[in-house]
Amino acid sequence: MPRSAIVDTSVLVSAFLFPDSAPGRVVALADQGAYALYFSPIILEELKRSLRNPRLRKAYPYKETEIDAWCAELHEIGSLILRPLPDIDAVCRDPDDDHVIAAALAVQADTIVTGDKDLLVLGEYQDIRILAARDFLDECA
Repeated sequence: MPRSAIVDTSVLVSAFLFPDSAPGRVVALADQGAYALYFSPIILEELKRSLRNPRLRKAYPYKETEIDAWCAELHEIGSLILRPLPDIDAVCRDPDDDHVIAAALAVQADTIVTGDKDLLVLGEYQDIRILAARDFLDECA
C-alpha cells in the first residue's frame, strides 16, 4: 500500500508562505507522487481562516487570489476527505486537534505531518506516526 499522510494546517500555512521550506517540500513531494496527501474539510477551513488572518497578511503581503489558487492547487495535489470523520475519544492535550487524528483514521493514513506540539508530543496513535515536516522528509529521502 502506498504511503499516505494527513498534512495539517500548520504545515500547509508554512508551505504557502515558504515554498522552499521543509513544509513546502512536503507538499511538493505529494505533487511528485511520493505519497498520497489527504486533508479534511476542517483542515481546509482552518487553512483559509489562517491565511485570511489580517496579522499574517500584514506580515506576509499576499492577495486573496493567491489564497484561492493555493487551495485549488491543494485539491489537485491531494485529496479532500469527503466521508464523515469518525468520533474519537479525547486524544490530544488540545482537544481542538483531535480532528486531525480522526482524519488520519478516516483514510487509514500511516502518518500525520504537523508542526503542532500538541500532536507531535504524542509521537504515534494507533499505528499512525506523527512527525514534523523535516522528519517526514528524512524518511522520504
